[in-house]
Order: sequence, then C-alpha cells, then structure tokens
Amino acid sequence: MKNVLSLYVSGFSSKENRGIYLYDFDTNSGRLSAKGLVIEAEDPSYLVASSSGEYIYALNEVKKYQGQNTGYVSAYACDKKDGSLTLINQQPTHGENPCHATLDVSHRHLLVANYYGGSVTSIPIEPYHSHIHAFGKPLFTKKHLDLGFQPSHTIPDRQAIPHAHSIDLDPATGTWAISMDLGCDAAVVYRFNKETGELTYHSAFQFEKGTGPRHLKFAPNNYGLCYVVTELSNEVYMLEFNSQEGVFKEVQRITTLPEGFKEVNTPAEIDITPNGKFLLVCNRGHNSIAVFCIDELSGKLSIVDHYPSKGVRPRHFTIDPTGEYLLVANKDSSNIVVFKMNSEEGHLKFLHTVDHPTPSCVLFRP
Repeated sequence: MKNVLSLYVSGFSSKENRGIYLYDFDTNSGRLSAKGLVIEAEDPSYLVASSSGEYIYALNEVKKYQGQNTGYVSAYACDKKDGSLTLINQQPTHGENPCHATLDVSHRHLLVANYYGGSVTSIPIEPYHSHIHAFGKPLFTKKHLDLGFQPSHTIPDRQAIPHAHSIDLDPATGTWAISMDLGCDAAVVYRFNKETGELTYHSAFQFEKGTGPRHLKFAPNNYGLCYVVTELSNEVYMLEFNSQEGVFKEVQRITTLPEGFKEVNTPAEIDITPNGKFLLVCNRGHNSIAVFCIDELSGKLSIVDHYPSKGVRPRHFTIDPTGEYLLVANKDSSNIVVFKMNSEEGHLKFLHTVDHPTPSCVLFRP
C-alpha cells in the first residue's frame, strides 16, 4: 500500500466551500496536507468512488435541477497522478435532495436515495464519448409513498413525509437493495436486477415508531449480520438478514449515548473496522465517536467508550484502508480530525485537526 493516500472532501456550498477538495494523507505519520480545490460543484454532500479509483461520483443534494423538482448526480474522471477531477456528465435523480448512494459490484448502476423525494433511483453507468463510466438517463425510480409506506408522524418535524436516507446492496448476493427510510421508520427491501438495474419492491422491516433509521452497515466477517444507526432514537439495531428470502430479523438494540446524557443528539455515520472487531458511530450533539466491540461469535455489540470528536456535529467519518486511522468530519465546527486507532482494543488517540469549511463527506480514493 502507498504511504500517501488521496482523500477527497466535500460538503454543502457556501462562500468558503466551493466544491470538492483534495488532501494527501500520510499513513506513516497520520498527517493531512491540503492540496486545494479540485473542482467546483453545487452541494456535493456525498461521494462514491469506483473500485479502480478512476471515477468519482458526487450527489448534488439540491431540490431543483434544470427547472425540475429533483437533485442530480455528477460523474467525474479522476487523474491518477495528481487527483484532479474532470466532469464527464450529470443526470437528475428524479427526487429531491439525493443524500446517499452505492455502486453495484459490476459498476453498471449507481443506486441513489433521495431524502426529500422519499424515493430511490437506479441510474445506469455506460459509455459516453471516450469515458466508460458516464451516467445514462435514470430508468427506475421508486417512491416509498407509492408503495404504501406512510410517514410515522411520531416526531412531526422529521417524520411528516417519507425520507429515504440511504441505499445499500447486500454483500452476499448483490441482489437485494435496502433503503433506510427515516420518515417511515422502515428498511425497504428491493430485488435488484443486475442486468437492467430495475428495483422491484420485495419486503420491509418495520422499526419502532420514532426510531428514524439512517444508515446500514453489513459485518465484513458475516454477511448475515448488519447494523443500522437510528438518527431519532440514538440507537444501533443489530439485524439478521436472510439473503435467500430477503428479510430481516431483530437481534439487539443498544444506545449510542453514555448513560445520563439527555440533550438533543442525532447520530449520523456508522462503519466497521477492516478487521471486523469494532463498530463506530458519530454522535451529533454529544459530539463524540461511540466505539463498540463486536462479539466474535454472536456479533452482538458492547460499548468500548465514547471519544470526543474534537469538533461540533460530526456528520461523517472514514477509516483509512490500513485500519490504523480514523478521520472525522465535524461539519458545524469546520474541521477534520485525525485519530490513531488501536485495532486490537478499539481505543482512539487524538493526533491533529485541520480546518476545512463545513465538511459533510470524507472519501479515500481506492
């Protein structure tokens, strides 16, 4: 593995934040070095990279695009030498505020969750002039309201309408696309056609009302287990997923907060260390990283500790490919913090912080 990795950082547009930025990350020292703005972009709140690192896809989290009530996605070609990005093309997502996406294994489709659209969309990736990873026109969009899902209204200001907050593919078969709907308190399962990109509704797991499921992460060592962070109830749900039948079963719930904390908090990102031993969640409000130990046999979680994020409202984080470092994007304090990770015990040690305007996504280029 290279000693210096490329890190892309994006966020919502402002006078200070103009698009997608590039940093060098030294895996020997854990130091971040700013390389500057690589391309201007409108509200690129979330980034996805192709496995080769040749292409970067950005979700432009807006409500209007070319006069339509929709957000859009941008495909970029990535220069492997200097990390610069060149826009290939853009396509609407057929839903407002796209906020999360995933690539299928063959890199033939990008699946997108539209937050205010309350929908998921499948966008083909196809040849375009000299590029083979451009976006085609979206072919399939599913609105959760049209499928019969109703918003919970348990927390009125957050659950008045469906809110598709993420979409992921099951790693065992790649045939199940799973969307977390924060507004309907549901995990919506679609059958995914790998050839056409079509999404067909299959089943749903209903969370307790007022839970607000946000993001999902499958266990790297056991594809039958996954974990969901719930934004409104401050929990992690451990679920069993039957990849033959496409259904979930609840196993465990555990809070993301320390005992006695009563202030407003909304967890955001969830991830698992490469060795599969620890699960991490960022808390916006408590402003911490909760580290859980994953039981080797049962997969159940137990808390290791809560570590200050060294900033305000950590929205996103990433674990470097070596599994030795954690990089946290504190959106409201405009900084990125680097922690050293103990891969055997799960402890975090603060190393340093870098100022960056309102970061919402941090992504290592493969």
